[in-house]
Amino acid sequence: MFLEERMSKLFVSIVLFVFLISGVFALGVTPGRTTFDYEPGTQRKVDFSVVNSEKDDINIVVLVQGELNESISLSEVSFSMSSSEQSRNLRYILDMPQNLAPGAHSSEIVILQLPGRSSVSDAFVGGTVAVVTEVVVFVPYPGKYAEAGLNIIGPENGKVTFVIPVTSRGDLDLVRVGGTIDIFSSLNEKIATVSTNEISILSKERKEIVAEWDASSIQPGPYRAVATVIYDEQVLKVEKEFNVGERRLGLEGIEVNDFSLGEIAKFEILVENKWSQEIKGAYAEMQVFNSDGEIMAEFKSPTQDIPALSKALMISFWDTEGVRKGTYDSTLFLRYGASSEQQSLKLEISENDINVVGVGYVISESSGGKSSGGLTTILIAGIIILVLVNLSWFLFFRRKLKHRQ
Repeated sequence: MFLEERMSKLFVSIVLFVFLISGVFALGVTPGRTTFDYEPGTQRKVDFSVVNSEKDDINIVVLVQGELNESISLSEVSFSMSSSEQSRNLRYILDMPQNLAPGAHSSEIVILQLPGRSSVSDAFVGGTVAVVTEVVVFVPYPGKYAEAGLNIIGPENGKVTFVIPVTSRGDLDLVRVGGTIDIFSSLNEKIATVSTNEISILSKERKEIVAEWDASSIQPGPYRAVATVIYDEQVLKVEKEFNVGERRLGLEGIEVNDFSLGEIAKFEILVENKWSQEIKGAYAEMQVFNSDGEIMAEFKSPTQDIPALSKALMISFWDTEGVRKGTYDSTLFLRYGASSEQQSLKLEISENDINVVGVGYVISESSGGKSSGGLTTILIAGIIILVLVNLSWFLFFRRKLKHRQ
């Protein structure tokens, strides 16, 4: 008997899976779920509606599966709906079983749309669809018992809001309910702790406790929140991952140096990883369009990994043989994983220059000829300046220490 019941559930689950992935959604059902508090020996009658959303001629089968299937009876187990019938009202009756254990118990009422018959043969045609309305009975726990979730909102205006819905599932009220949220970085370092308000919750009641975290000075990246809910000297934990900022690359500048028309142009593309983790497999891709809007050239840089919160140069090359002087529309894509940043540009090409112009502003002006300024030179100059500043401070403090001696 037990094996037969398990095989029946497995069969229905497989049938449901196959039906649900068919991609044909001509059916609907409302409500999607009905929840009851446990009252043994009572009877509940529930109306629900099957919706013929595509307005087809369809045949329907209704069945029950799950833990409470022997306690649920249906008003109809099969019927047909015409294309003019938008919905059909049905009913099920739930006889509350005796001696259910504390916790949630559920069953599913499954509405199956059978495939139709072909007008020229006895073969079945079309996809088969299944929808479900769930029946849930909740049995209270003895004493005090709580269930909690964690919802994270934001950041908005630099603040992250933690909302913890708490439901009293015991047969006694909860007098004092509050909590703390510990925030961890991607390296599992605890960086902050915030506290919620404190409330009381009646038996079977659901309320929320809330805490706010100022994330305005926090680096973008993934974080983890661990909420500890304390209710009348009992504790439960719930955690969730969330992001501050966006995982993205930003375009800082583009330069083309040592350029002569008809030769290979070297594009130096400076990008910034604004994320607190390394971005792997990033590359730049550029498309150049002719006056008819057609792609006349397409080239990209090698892929590279960009360290967290750092800048990097992407190098790509364009063979300009056959290209005439003028202004060309182009699009730059910064691609990494499934993400892509897009920037519309104009390339002003002369005999010895390629100026890259963004929307209403100059991103770069190449110096042409044999100049070797470029973004690389700027980065090296910045490093040299930092070294000189640090050396000056070192000599300054060294003199002060000698004077004290």
